Amino acid sequence: MDDVGWQQQRLQRDGGLTVAYASFAELAAAEPEGSAWSRTAVTVPGATWASIAIHGGGIERGSGEMARQVAGGFMSFYEFAGLKPSGNGDLHITSTLWDEPQCVALVGASRRTLSFHGYAGTADVAETAIGGLDTELVARVTAELVDADFRVITAPSEIAGTNPANICNRNATSAGVQLEMSNALRRSFFPGGVLSAAMSASGQRTDAFYRYAAAVQRAYIGYGTVSIGSVNNSRWTLLPISTADVTVSATVSTDKLATGGGQFLSLVARYADPNNCYLARLEMSTSQTVILTIRKRVGGTETFLVQHTLSGVAHAVGGRVAFELDVSGSRLRARAWQPGQPIPGWQLTTTDTDLTAPGLVGTRSILSTANTNGTVVARWGDVRVRAGYQTVHLAPGNRRTTVPTGAPVDVWLPAVAAL
Repeated sequence: MDDVGWQQQRLQRDGGLTVAYASFAELAAAEPEGSAWSRTAVTVPGATWASIAIHGGGIERGSGEMARQVAGGFMSFYEFAGLKPSGNGDLHITSTLWDEPQCVALVGASRRTLSFHGYAGTADVAETAIGGLDTELVARVTAELVDADFRVITAPSEIAGTNPANICNRNATSAGVQLEMSNALRRSFFPGGVLSAAMSASGQRTDAFYRYAAAVQRAYIGYGTVSIGSVNNSRWTLLPISTADVTVSATVSTDKLATGGGQFLSLVARYADPNNCYLARLEMSTSQTVILTIRKRVGGTETFLVQHTLSGVAHAVGGRVAFELDVSGSRLRARAWQPGQPIPGWQLTTTDTDLTAPGLVGTRSILSTANTNGTVVARWGDVRVRAGYQTVHLAPGNRRTTVPTGAPVDVWLPAVAAL
C-alpha cells in the first residue's frame, strides 16, 4: 500500500495494522529471515516486465500467489512473504519506504512493473483498486480485467500508487502499476474462501484465480517496442508459427513525427527470409498522413502492389494506428483504422503467386533513407494471429481439440519482446 499516513504515524494503529519498521534494515535486524519472513527473487533473462508482491505470505494473503502466477516465467518475479503464525502485519513496510535490495534491483532493471497488494475493501465486494504512474498500462490492465468480468475501481488517494517513491514506480521508466485486491476478491481465489498458509501451500486455486491472472497477462502478451537507430535498417520481430494462410493484426505508434522521410511499419506474412515475404506497410509520412500499401519482397527486390491513403487518420506522437493483413492462397488483403473506431472493410485487395510456401509471421520496422529523426521507437501492441490448425485446451479436464482455418480463434503469441 502507498499510504502516507502510515509513514507519518508508522508506530500508531492505522487500519488495524501496526507498522513497526521504516526500512528493510530495521526489519531484518529484528525479525529472523527464514522463520519470520522470506524473500524470493527470480530474474528472467531478457525480461522487461516485473511482477512483485512486497506484502506476500501472511501479510496480505493472495498477493504473492497472484504475482507469481502472473509472472508465469515470462516476467521477473519478486515476493517478500510473512511466515509468522500471527502478527505478520508487523512486517508491513509501506511501498514508498520499501528498500529491500533484491527487490529494488529487480524492479530497477524492468521497464514495466506490476505490484500486487491486498486491502480490506468493502465487505463482500470483490474488486481491484488500481493505480500507479504508468497510466497506459493501468488502462490496459483495467480493460482486460473488466472484459473478464472483474470489478475495477480507481484507487483512492491513500493507495493510489502515484508517489514516485512507490516501489512500483522505481523502474527504468519511473512508472508502474499498483493493483490493490480487496479481501473479498482474494478470498474468491481459494476454495471455500480460505485465506491461510495451509491453503496457499496446498496449491489449490479457484477458476477466479486463473481467470484474473490470465486477464492481467493479456495486457502483456502481444506488446513490444522496437528501437530503430539508423535509416534503411530493418528490424524484424518474428513469431514462432509457420503458415501459408494467415490473418495478422496489430496496433503501432512511434515516438516522433517523421522528418526528412517516412517511418515504415509493416505486418509480415509468408516470411522465408528477409528477402522473401509479403508486407502490409504503414507509412508515417512527413506530412503526418498515413499510407497503407501491400508489398512483396522476392529475391531481395521489394515491389509495391497497391496503395490506400487513410482518411481521417493522422500520424501523431504516441498515437496508435491499427492495421491487418490477410493472406489466403493468392489473395492479399489489408486495412487500417483508428483504434476505437469501427473496423472498415478491406481497403486493399490484390493477388500474387510469387510466394506460396508457408512462412513466419511478424513485424518489420524501418526508416526511409531520407529520414532525419535519429533514433525512433516503435511501440507495437495488440498483436493477434489467426492461422492454420490450432490446439485449444478445454476445461474441465485435459481434453483437446483442433479448430480448422477460418474458425474465430485468436492465437496469442508472446514472442514480440514486451514493452
